[in-house]
Amino acid sequence: MKNLFLSLAIAALALPFTSCGSDDPYEPPITLETIEATGLINSTITIASNSVNYIESANYTFRIGYVDNKEANVEVLANGVKFDSHMPYAVNIAMEGIKAKSFDKNTVSFSASSVRFFDPATGQENPRYKLTNVSGYIDKVNKIYSLVYTVNDTWRVQVTSPTIRSYVANNDYTAPTDAYYIYKIDIPSMKAEMLLHNVQFTVGGASSPVLKKISIPNLDVTPTTYGFELNGDNIVPFNYSGANLDQATPMPPMVVTNYNSKIYTVESKHTVHFNSMGGEWNNNANLYLWK
Repeated sequence: MKNLFLSLAIAALALPFTSCGSDDPYEPPITLETIEATGLINSTITIASNSVNYIESANYTFRIGYVDNKEANVEVLANGVKFDSHMPYAVNIAMEGIKAKSFDKNTVSFSASSVRFFDPATGQENPRYKLTNVSGYIDKVNKIYSLVYTVNDTWRVQVTSPTIRSYVANNDYTAPTDAYYIYKIDIPSMKAEMLLHNVQFTVGGASSPVLKKISIPNLDVTPTTYGFELNGDNIVPFNYSGANLDQATPMPPMVVTNYNSKIYTVESKHTVHFNSMGGEWNNNANLYLWK
């Protein structure tokens, strides 16, 4: 019986920079950049019609070598990864020789049809695992990154940042005027907060002012075969004001009921529904997870 599973890692970005040179004046300079991601992997294994959910810890590191600013090579390191809950121990991975498809000072996009699996401790190739269909995207400005790869033609692994946003034009979140959503998921507690920006509610013919930022906290998170489902009921939302939108005020008159969000990590989409003040809110939108 073939096992299929989706794995989603939630992590944070750190961006230390180092550079290295060469004594050979004819060798192009190489600038190294390291992006460290530390967090948890939430996995759903589907066996026939049954699924088993489990949590595993893992650390990912991306190393990018820019060659004279004309090309870039990517190395992916992972420590403590389990592809299957039945694996007796976690494994460490080094994926080498991945060419960047495109890059600029803020983003890097990379892919490879297959890469070799090395043990970082020994530098020796591990023949037990075959890694294929590797792709990734890193946005250093918005602190969003993603990685997708398949193991032994069986396990599909997906890695994404802890903050999941709906898409806005040009990926510019500095001053968008349209409504957009941000999900902040905390895997250890299996809780989430959903933020709505530039939203206006209309109930019974009356419209609220445009709210620059409100949050619906303390949502229950459930891993699914497609990504995540978030639920909550009788939640008091918060309205944020101030020059930096960092002053939170509870809004008891707008208590949220029947909240439900579905985050589809493969399709990079979401749905959201909730009731408030006698009305309802529904939305379907693209998510900014990967390209």
